[in-house]
Amino acid sequence: MNKLKIAFIGCGRISDLHYLGYKDNLTAELYAICDTRIDLLKKRQKEWDVPKIYTDYHDMLKNKDIDAVEILTPQHFHTEMAIACLKAKKHVALQKPMTPTIEEAEKIVNEAQKHKDLILRITDNYLFYPPLVFAKQLIEDGIIGNPQNIRIKMFAGNDTGGWEVPLNSWEWRIKENKAGRPRQTWDHGQHLWSTAWYLMGEFLQVKSWIDYTEDGAIDSPAVVIWKHKGGKKLGMCEYCYSHDIEIPSTYYSCDEWFEVTGPKGLIMVNTCTGELLQGPSVSVFTKDGWKYYSDIESDWASSFVGATHNFVNSILGKEKPLLVPEDGIEILKFSFAIQESDKTSSEIHLD
Repeated sequence: MNKLKIAFIGCGRISDLHYLGYKDNLTAELYAICDTRIDLLKKRQKEWDVPKIYTDYHDMLKNKDIDAVEILTPQHFHTEMAIACLKAKKHVALQKPMTPTIEEAEKIVNEAQKHKDLILRITDNYLFYPPLVFAKQLIEDGIIGNPQNIRIKMFAGNDTGGWEVPLNSWEWRIKENKAGRPRQTWDHGQHLWSTAWYLMGEFLQVKSWIDYTEDGAIDSPAVVIWKHKGGKKLGMCEYCYSHDIEIPSTYYSCDEWFEVTGPKGLIMVNTCTGELLQGPSVSVFTKDGWKYYSDIESDWASSFVGATHNFVNSILGKEKPLLVPEDGIEILKFSFAIQESDKTSSEIHLD
């Protein structure tokens, strides 16, 4: 069978992890890449052995051999790029956050409805992180009963830890922060809200308190609490930034852990982006006591491989895409509701 030919728009830091899903992939290959920086393009082409390079994505979309595109750019480019890809008859994986506004997200959805034969998927790698996937399966198996609470902790340190991130990768995030879409509770928060949605279901209402560092650059400390639809299901997320601490991590200088509780027990996912906590990646407590799972793949990069496989398999009709655009819009609404709650000191209902 001929492999699907995939293209990247955007070859920045995060593309390193997206590429892993196409390395040694038997059903899809990275066939083309596009970026405005020709030196970076040539570097990536050599590293990844990519046949085609482009500095203009419009030129790239004219290539009829390309089956699908992963958009890996800052979100303010997403709307124009996603619509162009759909019009060019390409399947699209759109990196989170979906768009800077609900209106722009709806424009993409409206265009997608004209192309029912194409897959449009919002990429959130956390939904494919093996410990969280395992936790989801435990919940569906009824190990802890119907979940009642989810608690998330996001702990960030100074940016000297983890991998090197070019300054221009931080520059656009600073602009997003000034536009009211801050780095922690909005940009990174998309991962955490997607995870809460994945494990507990749709959101009903939210209340948040967000403070900033003295220079206004980082929205931390912060606390967000919410209710889910469908019964007595509550959630809470705490953000903490410690500028004197270097978080042990191969990737970004942060880590997250998750706790889901039900009437029959609790599930703890003890690691994610970083390597802060020692011990098993997943712990479960029930009437039979503690059970520990140390053999689950817990390298954060594996979540990108899972996300890639989901995109490819959804194009091939083998599985459903996560997140579909309508779900992506719900996560986006929740993210904006969090910011609105803090600004107005009020509880926001998602409806």
